[in-house]
Amino acid sequence: MPSFLIADDHSVVRMGAILMIREVFPHADIAEAETFDEAIKKLEKQSFDMLLLDIHIPGGDTIHMIPAVRLRQQQTAILIFSSYSESLYAPEYLKAGADGYLAKNAPPEEFKGAIQKIFRGKKYISDVLQDRLVNELLKPKNAPVGETVPLSQRETEVMHLLIKGASAKEIKQALSIHDSTISTYKTRIFEKLQVTNVIELAEKIRMSGPVYKNSSLHQGEKTHTAPVPEG
Repeated sequence: MPSFLIADDHSVVRMGAILMIREVFPHADIAEAETFDEAIKKLEKQSFDMLLLDIHIPGGDTIHMIPAVRLRQQQTAILIFSSYSESLYAPEYLKAGADGYLAKNAPPEEFKGAIQKIFRGKKYISDVLQDRLVNELLKPKNAPVGETVPLSQRETEVMHLLIKGASAKEIKQALSIHDSTISTYKTRIFEKLQVTNVIELAEKIRMSGPVYKNSSLHQGEKTHTAPVPEG
């Protein structure tokens, strides 16, 4: 009889997950946790075959949840069940040791298919993300896949202002650059960091550690970029 631990602070989410699990495994043993600390305590007392883990759970909301779980139970399959962007978070959490990533708005059949696939010892991500990752691998790039693409010092300055919510006018005043130049820098930043909007940019930086967070890392660094016309 398979055993599950559902770690999510929303009771309606846990209830829905339980109903879908019962359709696949009618006699499954299912436990619940509303916080990450509660989940850890249950993992220390009982063995589970699978943990359904929300990223944005009280006491969690960090990629370090994965090694914390592995420290208690090495063999427990971890399925991230989250409303956060799959394209942004799934690769990072799978690299950290999760076994799958499933969006909370996925249809019931996808949910059931995901847990069945993981029980067969495979990893799970959506077909859409699989296609995107394959396309990225096949697409020629200047930098090798997985290599951090450096930002120039000015790109870093623009990036930090964008993350802080600065408007184009405020960026223009702060850096003494033209509107067209701001647009050019913004496009470059999004392309280099592979994001499509400022929200994804902020999350990417939050997850990246010190790589992009501190503009002083780029002080004195000679990044070869074409000059940007000042209008």
